[in-house]
Amino acid sequence: DLNSANGKAEYRIWNPYRSKLGAAVIGGVGKIHIEPGTKLLYLGAASGTTVSHCSDIVGPTGIVYAVEFSQRSGRDLLSLAQKRTNIVPIIEDARHPHKYRMLVGMVDCIFADVAQPDQAR
Repeated sequence: DLNSANGKAEYRIWNPYRSKLGAAVIGGVGKIHIEPGTKLLYLGAASGTTVSHCSDIVGPTGIVYAVEFSQRSGRDLLSLAQKRTNIVPIIEDARHPHKYRMLVGMVDCIFADVAQPDQAR
């Protein structure tokens, strides 16, 4: 991420043990369909760590709609969105898109990072 104000580069660690998307990249998934300019709907944003990396990838011409149900994680997500203008935080249950459909425009990609009690079945 280049900071245009001072021309310095910022490097951050993307821990694949704490991010499904980070693990996919490390694991060799070739096309994640998230690139500069992408409009991304991220379901299960938590506090926004992976969302912040997606924000870097989509850049100023893209947007990340970040949906998180937990109020506690949602507070962290709101704080992150104040610093990153291409993140739109949505504090809502990802399983009920009718509750937030009016906040989200057409998207290019959906990433679901939502834990379900029966997801291993």
